[in-house]
Amino acid sequence: MLHEMKTGNVARFDGFSQKANAAGGITVVVPVFRSSGSLRAFYARMSAQLDALTDDWELILVDDASSDGTWDIAVGLHAADSRVKCIRFARNHGQQHATLCGLGYASKAYVFTIDDDLQCYPEDMPLFVEQLNAGQCLVIGRIGRAEKQHHWWRNVGSRVNQHLAGKIIGKPASLRLSSFRAMTLNVARRLTAYKGAHPHIAAMLFQTVPHSLICNVDIRHAPRGDGKPTSYSLNKLVKILSYLVINHSYMPLRFMVGWGTTISLLSMAYALWVAARAMMGDYALPGWASLAVLVSFLSGNILLALGILGEYLGRMVEESSKIQQFSVFDERL
Repeated sequence: MLHEMKTGNVARFDGFSQKANAAGGITVVVPVFRSSGSLRAFYARMSAQLDALTDDWELILVDDASSDGTWDIAVGLHAADSRVKCIRFARNHGQQHATLCGLGYASKAYVFTIDDDLQCYPEDMPLFVEQLNAGQCLVIGRIGRAEKQHHWWRNVGSRVNQHLAGKIIGKPASLRLSSFRAMTLNVARRLTAYKGAHPHIAAMLFQTVPHSLICNVDIRHAPRGDGKPTSYSLNKLVKILSYLVINHSYMPLRFMVGWGTTISLLSMAYALWVAARAMMGDYALPGWASLAVLVSFLSGNILLALGILGEYLGRMVEESSKIQQFSVFDERL
């Protein structure tokens, strides 16, 4: 029987009571980057929670080409505990690539993804297991807006991502996204069938799993475990959003079609107005200033449209010419 406990407004469950229910085992995939200050603490808390849930688990650490000794710490954890598996990239690919790579190594019935900064609580994992046991295929942690410990710009980016996900991939408004997720092994296997160069995990999940088999659970959120500023920069946030907008939609192209049509209609209306004035004899030669502004405006729109087309073409070239999806340099399995 599950023994329910209350922590804040979130229901918690005694992990030991669920050990039998996770008999198929648990895989936890963790993208790590410059985590030398928090990785040991993360392992201690995560391994304790996994031991409480099941006797059969594995922790997959994917080092995204860290330069601060993170790999050496990960190898040390692997040497002390064979259930810890380590993959090292030769160059930095980003969180989405590291997560997708780790999913390819998963072998247990339930597969979790979580960040390494201890902002999400490993102790909340029983909430996910309960929903998977109830028949859900994908469970996503939902962080209340008042509880988020991110910088304001990242919270804004998260809201933009939530909105775009609803428009582009049909995410129900009632569901929220986060990187703390749990899924069945079958779902993880379907995700790893993607071999492209620009993965967006949330978009791929909502295209793979029926919405009726996806749910949220409320989770807690804390400041970073090492007390350092986040390495998740604004540039990385924009890059991930571009994966969603460009690689999973035609939104920029359709925007330019609509914008170009609007400009054309306005230009035609202006031409008709000028012709009407000329026929009525009320015509004055336009000044050079207005002509220069008009040419500059139209030229800017043309360059913007060409830039968007160039971005699509560049990504197509990258998809077709890549040697490998991930630059895996070393493995400790």
